[in-house]
Amino acid sequence: MIDSTAFTSEAELRHLNATIAGFGLRTTASPAHRRLVDWLEGQVRRNPGITTRSETSRITRWLPITGDLASTGLLFADGHPVPIAGAIPYSKPTLYSSGELVHLRDPITAANARGKVVIRDFPAVDRGYLAEAALDRDLVAAAQAGAAGLIVAFDFPRSQVKGYYDPHTGTHYGVPGVFVGGAEAQALKNMAGRRANLAVLAVTGQATTRSVIATLPGRSKEKIVFDANTDGNTWVQENANAGLLALAKYFSHQPSRCRPRTIEFVFATGHLHRPAEGTELYARKLDAEYDNGTVAFAFALEHLGTREYVRVGQTLRPTGLSETFGWFAGSPVLAAAAENAIARHGLDRVFVLPGIDLPVPGRVPPQCSFGGLGTHFHSHLVPTMAVISGPWSLWAPSFGEAAIDFARMRAQVLAAGDTVLALADVPRSEIAGPYPGYRQARAAGAPTCSHELPPEH
Repeated sequence: MIDSTAFTSEAELRHLNATIAGFGLRTTASPAHRRLVDWLEGQVRRNPGITTRSETSRITRWLPITGDLASTGLLFADGHPVPIAGAIPYSKPTLYSSGELVHLRDPITAANARGKVVIRDFPAVDRGYLAEAALDRDLVAAAQAGAAGLIVAFDFPRSQVKGYYDPHTGTHYGVPGVFVGGAEAQALKNMAGRRANLAVLAVTGQATTRSVIATLPGRSKEKIVFDANTDGNTWVQENANAGLLALAKYFSHQPSRCRPRTIEFVFATGHLHRPAEGTELYARKLDAEYDNGTVAFAFALEHLGTREYVRVGQTLRPTGLSETFGWFAGSPVLAAAAENAIARHGLDRVFVLPGIDLPVPGRVPPQCSFGGLGTHFHSHLVPTMAVISGPWSLWAPSFGEAAIDFARMRAQVLAAGDTVLALADVPRSEIAGPYPGYRQARAAGAPTCSHELPPEH
């Protein structure tokens, strides 16, 4: 078990989290994102024995001119300015696009949307992240229909969704789009049939982005891989980087005899530009290495310490509870280690799960999704644990540090570290559980999970 007296404190975790959020909007390959990645590399390299390397990808980035989604878009209706919550990420950079306002509940088609500025209600979902697929479909459909623009209407106050960031596919959409809050949405719907024009003040162009892999040698080359993403826009989205820094600091200051295995800390790019999803690209490498005996398991961390917010009427309010937390584990030994760590640290509202999707008989693995980054390792048949939550504050920066309970965040990171120590002397073959059988079945032609990434255009 980790010595909690020697581990990063709540105050230190808050400071790390505040520093990450303080870089501003961290769109993939933006100047702010690059500065954050440089800072993370500098922080992790301070620890004794850790070395770093980079893996780069070339992308067509989408870059808000203002560096802030809330001021990246402009909207006028019937000649009057309408305050917006922000531009929709990766919507078409446009200085001026004009059309008749129309509020559509039916599917978007050329017959009802061509040349018009379409108002679309934000999907009715329990948590915002569940709306991504519908938002993506509407943006694609609006572009294919020849719409002049897309307005996605929340019924929450604009102050709560200011700077909202989703979808995060990284696909460049062929239509300009903005989010609006509830009061503005109602006013726009009342002006249906009148003219609106909008702008998205962003640029696109070729850029490079990088993942940083930090390596802490152990007594063997067999490795455990921690993973988090680096691009984001809130206190929540990539706060697992603070957890990785805390774990790297702790393990690097322990005697080498306490590290039977090498530990890698992957600070991955591309989660907001998923055609170059750094976690997926690294998972492919671990998949290729696994049969050589050099990989023990992977552990993805996301969205730590989050507080629950729920809809109350037409606003989001805290319940006073922690957000539910999924702890995914792909083998019985991994699941047992997770359950023991959860009990030891008194974590509530945590569910240890073998997957979040319905099992498909005959497929390897039967369940593909671990809810987020862990999916990439698990679906590549690398033994995997992953922790994740999905609060409303995930894509809404307005909640700030109030979105996070730092005592809970620290307990979650301690629990993650404890699983590594609990498994330190457990043979790789026992940790793997069903994964070797999955890999044999895949080699024999069994169907497996899709690894297709979203298109860039």
